[in-house]
Amino acid sequence: MTNISQSDIAHILAAAREVRLNAHAPYSGFAVGAAVLASSGCIYTGCNVENASYGLTICAERNAVAAAVAAGEKSLSAVAIIADASEPVPPCGACRQVLVEFAGDVPVIMENLSGQRRMLSLHELLPWRFEFKK
Repeated sequence: MTNISQSDIAHILAAAREVRLNAHAPYSGFAVGAAVLASSGCIYTGCNVENASYGLTICAERNAVAAAVAAGEKSLSAVAIIADASEPVPPCGACRQVLVEFAGDVPVIMENLSGQRRMLSLHELLPWRFEFKK
């Protein structure tokens, strides 16, 4: 796992905590905020956006990745996820696979609103990931 400074951890967690307030979660009531730190040093955020047709819901992590890509970023250095849960919440399988597309063995920092934190590498979260090889 690549190293990340305590300052960077604090910044991306703060960004994830702030964007979580914008989540659209009227069905589950489970608001999630995510932030990705791009290799450029910029931070991009996303929140979950639910839909009455549940399959169309978009997770916070994928929204953060999409914001980074829309800004021209193609390489991520870290991911932070904040949710109001009893334990820190990891990204879902789909989000893990999307993260693999833009990140190597980066830290994934998961925290709940009580401040409980867990940090695992993306490779720990998705050891048998799919990667397209030509």
